[in-house]
Amino acid sequence: MAAEKRDPVGKVMVVGAGIAGVQAALDLANAGFYVHLVEKKSAIGGVMAQLDKTFPTNDCSMCIISPKLVECGRHLNIEIHTLSDVKAIEGAPGNFQVTVAQQPRYIDPAKCTGCGACTEVCPVRIPDEFNLGLGEGKAIYRLYPQAIPATFAIKKADRAPCVRGCPANLSAQGYVQLIKERKFPEALALIMDRLPLPGTIGRICPHPCEEDCRRQEVDEPLAICSLKRFVADQVDWDTLPVPEVEKQAQSVAIIGAGPSGLSCAYHLALKGYKAVIFEAGPEPGGWLRYGIPEYRLPREVLDREINFIKRHGVEIHCNSPIGPGRTINDLLTRDGFSAVFVGVGAQDSIRLPVPGSDAQGVLWGVEYLKDFVLGKKADLKGKKVMVIGGGNVAMDVGRTAKRQGGDVTIICLETRKEMPASPWEVEEAEHEGLPIVHRWGVKEMLASGGKVRGLELKAVERVFDEQGRFAPTYFEDQLTQRDCDVVIMAIGQRTDLKFITEADGIALTPRGLIQADPFTKATSREGVFTGGDVETGPYIAIAAVAAGREAALSIDNYVQGRDLKYGREMPVRPIKKEEAQWNPIPKDVQERHRAIMQTLPVEDWIKGFKEINLGLDAEQAVEEAARCINCGVCSECMQCAISCQAQAVAHAQGPQEVNLEVGAVVLAPGFQVYDPTQYEAYHYAHYPNVMSSLEFERILSASGPYAGHLIRPSDHAEPKKIAWLQCVGSRDLNHCDNSYCSAVCCMYAIKQAVIAKEHCKEYHLDTAIFFMDMRTHGKDFEKYYWRAEDEHGVRFIRSRVHSIDHLPGDGLQIRYISEDGSIQKEEFDMVVLSVGLETSRDALGLARVLDIETKSDTRFAKTDYFAPVDTSKPGIFVCGVFQGPKDIPQSVMEASAAAAAAGELLAQARGKDVKKQVLPPEKDVSKEEPRIGVFICNCGINIGGVINVPSLAEYAKTLPHVAYVEENLFTCSADTQAKILQSIEEHNLNRVLVASCSPRTHAPMFMETIRQAGLNPYLFEMANIRDQDSWVHMHEPEAALEKAKVLVRGVAARLTNLEPLHKMEFPVFKSALV
Repeated sequence: MAAEKRDPVGKVMVVGAGIAGVQAALDLANAGFYVHLVEKKSAIGGVMAQLDKTFPTNDCSMCIISPKLVECGRHLNIEIHTLSDVKAIEGAPGNFQVTVAQQPRYIDPAKCTGCGACTEVCPVRIPDEFNLGLGEGKAIYRLYPQAIPATFAIKKADRAPCVRGCPANLSAQGYVQLIKERKFPEALALIMDRLPLPGTIGRICPHPCEEDCRRQEVDEPLAICSLKRFVADQVDWDTLPVPEVEKQAQSVAIIGAGPSGLSCAYHLALKGYKAVIFEAGPEPGGWLRYGIPEYRLPREVLDREINFIKRHGVEIHCNSPIGPGRTINDLLTRDGFSAVFVGVGAQDSIRLPVPGSDAQGVLWGVEYLKDFVLGKKADLKGKKVMVIGGGNVAMDVGRTAKRQGGDVTIICLETRKEMPASPWEVEEAEHEGLPIVHRWGVKEMLASGGKVRGLELKAVERVFDEQGRFAPTYFEDQLTQRDCDVVIMAIGQRTDLKFITEADGIALTPRGLIQADPFTKATSREGVFTGGDVETGPYIAIAAVAAGREAALSIDNYVQGRDLKYGREMPVRPIKKEEAQWNPIPKDVQERHRAIMQTLPVEDWIKGFKEINLGLDAEQAVEEAARCINCGVCSECMQCAISCQAQAVAHAQGPQEVNLEVGAVVLAPGFQVYDPTQYEAYHYAHYPNVMSSLEFERILSASGPYAGHLIRPSDHAEPKKIAWLQCVGSRDLNHCDNSYCSAVCCMYAIKQAVIAKEHCKEYHLDTAIFFMDMRTHGKDFEKYYWRAEDEHGVRFIRSRVHSIDHLPGDGLQIRYISEDGSIQKEEFDMVVLSVGLETSRDALGLARVLDIETKSDTRFAKTDYFAPVDTSKPGIFVCGVFQGPKDIPQSVMEASAAAAAAGELLAQARGKDVKKQVLPPEKDVSKEEPRIGVFICNCGINIGGVINVPSLAEYAKTLPHVAYVEENLFTCSADTQAKILQSIEEHNLNRVLVASCSPRTHAPMFMETIRQAGLNPYLFEMANIRDQDSWVHMHEPEAALEKAKVLVRGVAARLTNLEPLHKMEFPVFKSALV
């Protein structure tokens, strides 16, 4: 049975939003079809938006394309999909189903006003993509000033490796960038969004974030942990403001005032809950207080941060253990707590079951450190002390014992490289004179009269098995003895859960830890959560802090009756470098070694417990932060979100899939310029003054990196001689596979040489074009070539270029073979490579997705000579450079042809899916005095480079009936159209005068703008101060200004007497006289 034939869909998808795609979209939309315009970048406009001028008229490129972009952006029947790729297509002509993948903009277009406040506060500076790296941009950006859509976007790569390496996923790149900008309070606020103990953790953390820092591929990892400590030390914690939050009725019990308990309490308090901590010890802090000596973590640092947590309303009850009389079950069922968090840590020593371990003089590391803090100090002065262990606890035990006057030796199983202690901890112990004996284990503790007198040790064969697990083996026959008075065992920690009763209903793991969901931290007892060492076993404090925060999020969801995973993202963890999409390390990054923290003199270290590492000063911190290479691009410092009054920033946005039904597809993905790095003899990658032709366009542009001032990148000097080298990446099978001519390179090189001379009015600029043959085919193109040579003095040198060499002072020397076969040399200040056009990798991927054929030799879309816009797949059409190299006029013509072909296919669906525009009622201004608004355009430098626009604006203010005057860089841009609408409303304007360029292309757009404001479109006039003035009087600025005044005055006078006009419809007689 034949498939049912469906009616065609009256919608068309146009892929690619350069000039060809935009023209096709406008033609289709104006012909009665709904258009989905799909563009990979964040704004439409393509390469034409990057050009300074167009040949052969030397019109401002933005002036030509901007009205089309504006019309496209506000057309009711064009839906623009930016940051989007076509991923799949199914169906047949007239009825295609298309899947489009849309990457997040991280900005809500419905809220963004385009004010740009976000870019001012963004600390991340990256090469400006639109200016091809010649200038700096920000992570939050608008592609170019006149971009459509005008909504900003945020550029993000994969989360930075430092963020991924941190168990708490602290926004390390974010606070580092804020430190670079000297925004220390903002950096601290960002840290404390996840970590309430920054000064503490900044002193003790083994900083796994630094282990994966990509800066070490250049020199050394960034001192991230030291920077965290730095900002924590810059504020007065007693006056640090506490945010006001809406209070919740529920309270939560927290068992243990260590890092996980303090973190959980802090984050619950930020959500408005009453957090009550029960701590068994006499003071809060847990292992941070009782396990880490003051020379590493001063008590005043820990106390100030705990006091700040208490200022959030957190209650801490010390000397309040959980057990008989107050069980976990009691907290939930008797004491009125809505949830319980268990964060008791691991504060018991692991006992080593060897003979003699019960002798007097044998101490255990955890208890030794805790007793020392509590004032129960062992008498070690003058005694020989053996510390057993290779971890950080053993280092702390040994260094504390040394400060007590003991003669300390550390004995461990591991080699120096295998020791679990942080390398800097081992180095500091060695600086303090502690000998470390490697590869020995305890066989027996030798005792006499019940007191320890020595150790018998056995040699270690290996510490870890083949899988890397701790499984030591020994040489039982290789023994040695060491005399000692005291042995302190510091071989590990464990948790004490004797307080958990059967009624509590909390399941344990085979390792004796609390069993919990690794993400939500929920235990087997409803309403009880856990985290930190009691869940994972002994680990680092920042991981306990992270667990406390995750538990707080779960508790909030639990108390509010939501799913425990509601509204939260999964923690990100380290990924392989080859799998990550990170910001490339800049090729020109300079080696700068890591900041070295100031310390007390080494000889003073063991004199007491004063902190030995003194931190970075402000200059060190700022300089160190500047070493960050911004792996994630956006640092997620959140300054944009804070500064945006419209609340348009949406960092949580994710990618989306959009399913479209269309009747036809028009492909206009454009091209990429050839990458000239493959021409090694030209040294494009090494000499900054050797550039591509597109880069030179940006230099010439008034909106470019140098605001239209012609200077060279290396030293910003004005060039006196510039050369162009033709056919780079075209007509060449030696360096690339591009045997074809790119069609536009000769003409754009001539244009650039002429325009460059126009930029240099104060001095003579020598321009030379090195070519094989000039291909100037097109209407008046040959005349353009002749004028460049005869009138402008552009030199044309028929030659074959061999190489470009660097000269002292950033000059360049071209070696070439001249027409007579001789080898010549000539020096230049800049060299422009006229690069060819080629199909991009994205366009080839698109062709594969849509299953259309490309030409094997050129990789452009395969079409027929007599059907140049038809691809190999019916219903899919092509235009622009993807069909083959061509200039802008031919691309536009082809775009209209492709639109017509699609319209023919879908003729019966014309008007079926379009929306109708509803305009506001037209205002009756017939009885009002004329109130004229004058909008003067700089037109980049086309007008502003000749006419003194501010003077013209001041003159316009003096004219009769002129109520408002404004000047703009480009009056035809979308943001200026919005300004005109706003100005009409604010200043009660009833007539509008635009002094800019050609009314032929721009008048319809301005007329539509004022009609949207409720004015009759015929209460509008243009003064053409470009074509009729600045271009004519290019070298006569004073005369040009006077003429501009005359033009504006005349148009204003005419505008005063204009009256509203209305279109009338007449029947058409369908007959003609031939």
